[in-house]
Amino acid sequence: MSVLAKETASTHDYARALARRLEAIGIDAFSSQRERYLVLLQGSPGEIIDLGKPLRGSRIFGNQAARKNIPIVSDFTAFAQEDGLRDCMFWGVGITGAKAAPDNVVEALKDFNRKINLVFSDLRKQHAFEMLLLAIHPRFDPDSGLFDLHAHFVCRVPRHEHENVSRKLMVKFSKVDLPTRPIRNAGAVSTYMLWGIWRNKHMIAWPDHALAAAWSLTQHRFRFFRAGGSFAKWRTSKAPTSQSAARPVEKADKLRNRSETADPRQLVVTGDRLLSKVKVRYGDSKVAALLFETSVNDALESRHENTEPSVEYSSATIAATQESMGDDPHVCETKAVGKPNFSHGLKSRIIALFQKMKKLISAAANTLYWGWKNMVHPPERDGLP
Repeated sequence: MSVLAKETASTHDYARALARRLEAIGIDAFSSQRERYLVLLQGSPGEIIDLGKPLRGSRIFGNQAARKNIPIVSDFTAFAQEDGLRDCMFWGVGITGAKAAPDNVVEALKDFNRKINLVFSDLRKQHAFEMLLLAIHPRFDPDSGLFDLHAHFVCRVPRHEHENVSRKLMVKFSKVDLPTRPIRNAGAVSTYMLWGIWRNKHMIAWPDHALAAAWSLTQHRFRFFRAGGSFAKWRTSKAPTSQSAARPVEKADKLRNRSETADPRQLVVTGDRLLSKVKVRYGDSKVAALLFETSVNDALESRHENTEPSVEYSSATIAATQESMGDDPHVCETKAVGKPNFSHGLKSRIIALFQKMKKLISAAANTLYWGWKNMVHPPERDGLP
């Protein structure tokens, strides 16, 4: 069953489907060609959960973005509880007459960002406008074949300045959404803003050139969201301070420490590598598990890396490798663990296990045989009759 056909596909499913789409058009969306898997220690001890190749740490993937979005949502919710949402509005702006073609979306986003900065700076100086949180959503329109760039933001505006600020936003931007209702739920608003930047569920149906344009945006280090005003100051004041943060570690110190603590023994890879012990969501609870990385034949891996990418159109109907466990944006990649997928890597591990068992049985049989033979025909000893 494809991801597009699954009604309960998880964030993990959509992210991996998007990565396969990107890989099919020649984009390296994975941080390693070595697959990873989990061995559960609780719940169903010993069960193996295939995770596939690790994705790059890009916000374009929903499960990767969750790790960075969740703390921001928690901070904004706590800030709203302490400072309140007095005079705070949830507004949106865009430019309807300047939708960007995929081959020009990078320059279009630069111009849009520049315009936002200029307008907001003017409003802050003249009308006590305060931007607290902003997120830019790039949306591809399949009908026009263009990108619609628009921004959602939470701002604090004094009541007597509402009319002036609204009028200026309507003049500067051709598309505005300026509701007069105050914000009621800071967590819901910030969640919509952050998880709406890249919606993998819809992106896997985009054509190849639109996906390539979206990936190019992630390579230019654009700030698709940012905090400002009193919220940014609040986050800074709440950030934990440590001695290491006060004095940044120099590169020379890092290199010297690595050379002094390096293991002088030659590294010999004899099997899959244990990366760490982790906590993952399995069903309705979190359980302990071991995270492993598979060992790959170097010749096979180098041959895979030198393979030219296919120039054919990639399919948007990609089979999911994980059984869905729901679609909660507050759970990161390791949440979506279902029944194990018996891929090539898992099959090779099972074969290796049987080979090891075969060697153990053979050794045990050999030991029993020689023990029995020595009892029946004891060996002659030097110096004894």
